[in-house]
Amino acid sequence: KQSRIMDVLGPSAWHHIEGEGQDKWCELEGEQVLQMLLRLKRAGIKPNIYIITPFVIVQDRLRERIRTSGILTDWVENPYHWPYERIGTVHTVQGREAEGVILVLGAPLARQTGARGWAGGLPNLLNVAISRAQEVLYVVGNRDLWKKSGVFS
Repeated sequence: KQSRIMDVLGPSAWHHIEGEGQDKWCELEGEQVLQMLLRLKRAGIKPNIYIITPFVIVQDRLRERIRTSGILTDWVENPYHWPYERIGTVHTVQGREAEGVILVLGAPLARQTGARGWAGGLPNLLNVAISRAQEVLYVVGNRDLWKKSGVFS
């Protein structure tokens, strides 16, 4: 099966982002996700994707960032509900699948080893995240920091 999302965004990949953070939220990671969505919208492709993260704060900031950007207007059926149906923590998307998944890692600061260790120490968390993707997976986060965290290595 050919993925229209992959046609636009390319094959599964890790988008390495080095940015500052507020709590576990990284604005540059949010901006990367918004740019990916914009490319899909411009190509006329409906976003059959889940945007998932290990952390509630990242979920909340992503929902707000995407909702207030206006990108969903004239693109999805219900721009108000879409962020709540399609953006969540790993636990909230368990049992669901979509053509594509964007896994937003967060915890961008070097000192946040505990948070990354928690997310990387539970293989089920990573397994659930990646197995939601039917065709393509994009990881957004600081690869240098995350590759030292448990199963992310």
